[in-house]
Amino acid sequence: MPIPKPNENENKDDFVGRCMIDETMVSEYDEDQRYAICLGVFDEERAVGDIDLTPTKEMVANAKEGLELRKEFGRGGTEIGVGSAKAIINNEITEERVKRIFSYLSRHEVDKKGQGFNKGEEGYPSAGLIAWKLWSGDAGFKWSERKVKELKDMEENKEVILDEKRHIQKIEETEDSIIVYYGKSIKDVPMEDEMPEEMPEENEHIEGHEEEEEVETIYKRSNPNAEIRTFNIQDLDLRQEGDDNVVVGYGSVFNSLSNELGGFREIIAPTAFEGRLNDDVRFLFNHDPNMLLARSTNGTLKMSVDEVGLKYEAHIPDTSTGRDVLTLLRNNTLNQNSFAFVVEDDSWEVRDGVNIRTINKVSMLADISLVSYPAYNEAKTIALRSMDEWQKDEEKKVMKENLKKEKEEREKEELDLTKRSLAELRLSIINKKSN
Repeated sequence: MPIPKPNENENKDDFVGRCMIDETMVSEYDEDQRYAICLGVFDEERAVGDIDLTPTKEMVANAKEGLELRKEFGRGGTEIGVGSAKAIINNEITEERVKRIFSYLSRHEVDKKGQGFNKGEEGYPSAGLIAWKLWSGDAGFKWSERKVKELKDMEENKEVILDEKRHIQKIEETEDSIIVYYGKSIKDVPMEDEMPEEMPEENEHIEGHEEEEEVETIYKRSNPNAEIRTFNIQDLDLRQEGDDNVVVGYGSVFNSLSNELGGFREIIAPTAFEGRLNDDVRFLFNHDPNMLLARSTNGTLKMSVDEVGLKYEAHIPDTSTGRDVLTLLRNNTLNQNSFAFVVEDDSWEVRDGVNIRTINKVSMLADISLVSYPAYNEAKTIALRSMDEWQKDEEKKVMKENLKKEKEEREKEELDLTKRSLAELRLSIINKKSN
């Protein structure tokens, strides 16, 4: 008689149980040989084919809408999300992309509760909604959840083929018990080894931030990590102290949410300037070192921190630049200032679908400057890279947690498999003795 074949709707446990007591199998093979052969036959008959990763029409429509909304409103998502949207539209979804889509949408489902996510709400469409659309929205969430499960099942089936065929190494039967020796599982790998060191992005380069003004070039020469932020002048005070004209204002305001900075918004923490008030800081016009107005090292610029922010007092010199600046301040032509700095410590979070960066501490305060216009309303590359690293870290945490759960499930399945193996062996031995 031939080796048994699984029936159309027969599951693995039922087939292996039937196969193990088949007359031909019992007469020709010992216990562990039968077990391996039965598993091999089932796996060969039930081999997993390629999984279809074609996105649905609704996913493509959502991705296109996300790109259109981002272009129209200038907010929502990052270049990573844009890359994902393009991959969905162009039907270029890989297995890794499926996992990233599911990971992102799982973490950001809470964004649906944010204001402006639904039509008719103030702020519609919110940045969270646009980002959600870029990653293919509700349709993509359901689709990616299903595909991730299919991929997981496929991987587990591959592992079972490798693992279960060598599962039983030796069987010993005594008067009181049956002893089964199992080989070490190929899945007994430390969690650290299961986590990839890097999660490469297909869109690592952050587009749209290539053009740099001359003022940034100045700081790039001295420190490649320098950033510049612009604020409206807070509580400006012009006063006369003897022969000196003194300008008093705030170079930075604490706990105030910035405007959109190209994928995120920003907050300056009250701790940001601790240890920086004694730095050699210049007070400039338009960040031009040739238009020096005051300097901390000679006492013409004094800085302090209060509950509002970083306060400055600058003694303006009686020069052509100084006189021009005073005139422009008095008639409110100049109403913005900014500061150049290097971040030492920052942190990230998501609020109502918006990425929020908090600058906790700066390692260098280069200058405070009165500016004609905010040439640096967009975020610098260093800030966007910080955000990208944070997003990768968050995804690693999710992946690590998922791997932990998967490992626990595999361990449980392996225990169940061991119990089933023993039960089948006992049944087989009983049947053989009865015959």
